[in-house]
Amino acid sequence: KEFVTTKLMTRQTYTLAFIDGPLTTNPITFKEEDGMDHQPTTVKLPNAEYVPFLFTVKSLLAKGEGSEFKPGFTWGGEFEVPSYRTGGFLDPKGRGMYSGYDQAVA
Repeated sequence: KEFVTTKLMTRQTYTLAFIDGPLTTNPITFKEEDGMDHQPTTVKLPNAEYVPFLFTVKSLLAKGEGSEFKPGFTWGGEFEVPSYRTGGFLDPKGRGMYSGYDQAVA
């Protein structure tokens, strides 16, 4: 697999912010409990194909080795991926449940 250059199609609605949850030590663990934890996103591939996906850390439970953040520290974990067809999802023409079809871009 390789990375490809894409064009963002969802008008900067892809930021995750205000993520809240407890951070504990031994081992370092973070459990996401609240915040803007998922955002629907659509990108356009070089071959003109549109790809919708959900950028998410919903219900993330991340664990790492050790009790402190230091160079070389790695961690990871499991998370939920809700349906990307939320009310905020925009199709390639900018239509969505919340924005309505009258906001579509031709």
